[in-house]
Amino acid sequence: MSFNFDKYDSSLVNTQNTPYDYASAMHYEPDAFSSNGLPTIESLQPNVTFGQRYNISTIDILEVQLFYNCSSNGLTFPPIPTTTTGF
Repeated sequence: MSFNFDKYDSSLVNTQNTPYDYASAMHYEPDAFSSNGLPTIESLQPNVTFGQRYNISTIDILEVQLFYNCSSNGLTFPPIPTTTTGF
């Protein structure tokens, strides 16, 4: 799975001129794809937590708005509750 860590230069990546987003829902966790439990990714900044899958970050939202040229005004609906049923 090492291809998941390939680096791309700025000619291939459009960051929408936003800062690096450690809180992004798209960011791998520190031990992603590790075969021995050791970190596969380390932050260049000290004391940074990254790699969550619970919420999209403020920068995630901003990047989507910039990419699609959306207004920041509008409705935000609450999450739809889900239930699990056994079969």
